[in-house]
Amino acid sequence: MAAELGTRIETLPWSEGGDTVTLVRLLRSRNDRWNNALAENKIYKIVVQNEICHQVTIIPDGAEVAILPPVTGG
Repeated sequence: MAAELGTRIETLPWSEGGDTVTLVRLLRSRNDRWNNALAENKIYKIVVQNEICHQVTIIPDGAEVAILPPVTGG
């Protein structure tokens, strides 16, 4: 996903706060690459403060957030 989006680590202003849905909307609005990578039909997980989010989660200011692509294994 990092290669597809051209970034690995970035800091976003988040002083107004929000949740994981707000973050995904913000990222999708950047451009077509982000919109396609985080489209409704794509599989990915959002991690906030090292915890995988299984539902909408509040993201506190200063939190570390990651977006994990699907992985395969055996």
